[in-house]
Amino acid sequence: MGIALSNVKRATHHEKLVSELNIAEAGINYYLWHLSHNKEDYCDGATCPQNPPYGPYHHDYTNASGEIIGSFDLTITPPDQGDSTVEIKSVGKMLNSKSERTIIAEIGVPSFAKYAFLSNTESWFGDNESTAGPVHSNVGIHFDGIANGLVTASSKKYTPTSTFGGDGSEYDGVWGEGGPKGYWVFPVPAVDFNKISADLAAIKTEANTGGVFLDNSKSSGYHIILKEDGSFDLYLVSKERSSGITTEFVRNYPKPAKGVVYVNDNVWVSGTYSGKITIAAEKSSGQSAKIKIHDNLLYKAKDGSAAIGLVSQGNIEVPSYATGTLEIDAALLSATGHVWFPYADNAVKDTITVYGAIATFDYWTWTWVSGTTTLAGYAHTNQTYDPFLTLSPPPQFPTTGTYAILNWKEE
Repeated sequence: MGIALSNVKRATHHEKLVSELNIAEAGINYYLWHLSHNKEDYCDGATCPQNPPYGPYHHDYTNASGEIIGSFDLTITPPDQGDSTVEIKSVGKMLNSKSERTIIAEIGVPSFAKYAFLSNTESWFGDNESTAGPVHSNVGIHFDGIANGLVTASSKKYTPTSTFGGDGSEYDGVWGEGGPKGYWVFPVPAVDFNKISADLAAIKTEANTGGVFLDNSKSSGYHIILKEDGSFDLYLVSKERSSGITTEFVRNYPKPAKGVVYVNDNVWVSGTYSGKITIAAEKSSGQSAKIKIHDNLLYKAKDGSAAIGLVSQGNIEVPSYATGTLEIDAALLSATGHVWFPYADNAVKDTITVYGAIATFDYWTWTWVSGTTTLAGYAHTNQTYDPFLTLSPPPQFPTTGTYAILNWKEE
């Protein structure tokens, strides 16, 4: 009988612990719902005190019969300036219990930067390519490489074009000789590139109220050189030739308070940066603005302290006069065009390395080949996903949906 009673007590205690964890998780789910309906309420409907974190906010937890069987207390830490992630601490407790369990979750709206590679068109990864992080196409993917993350497509079936290895037959949304095939998921909902125009409008607003707004240059555009101290030097681009650009120094800008720069023109970007910044290019004239990267664009450190976002209304280009060995540390997003090296006769470069993320409306390439011969672009390409972009994207970087739990742990 003693052993039986001990087992009953142990089972009862375990049931209570499981219930308390469920209650704590219910608190997280409640506030996920709350933020989905009021995305800037970090005080559970109450007036916020002066300094975060806010709370705790107490809620009773009832069973299906409406009886109170426990409670959860929420403490909410709003996003830092330029960030978008909310931390929720939920403490779950059974009624009349002395024990409790605590969950800490990071909640945010996933951004385009959560994808290592994202395309609105079909894609093809060759047998000499590997991916790190999520890969998605709104059409389909011919995948012959090695995946180190999910490979998803919005089509259940599609007919690849010959450019992407098709032969006129219909194939699965993700197909090919690569793998592991357990990472292939299709169909999944498409990512909406159309909403980027609204995101660009939001970046423009932020730039006018706490960032930097650069109006039309009345010339070829601007060259922004990012500095390690968080500031940037601005140059006027008066001319672009096949050999490079002609520039004139304008001024140095201090680090933007809200971390955003909006350019109503084309923009060239280079330099080394230690903070987080988003640079958006959009023309109000009806033409599509471009962002060009002709020299190294680097994080001072690859530890999550730096993040550069480039959002272009049109193409993001590496021009033919770019340096022969190029590194780009950034999340690159083209709303209506390509992320690419545009074809130029005999413009063959050595190596391009991208540390960050790529999202492109139209197809992407750094290399133009015929058989095994490189005709233009970079003969060697290296791409690594910046894992810090998932939870901490660049400021105001365009988002892809609604609030979701990005990270979850028990304290």
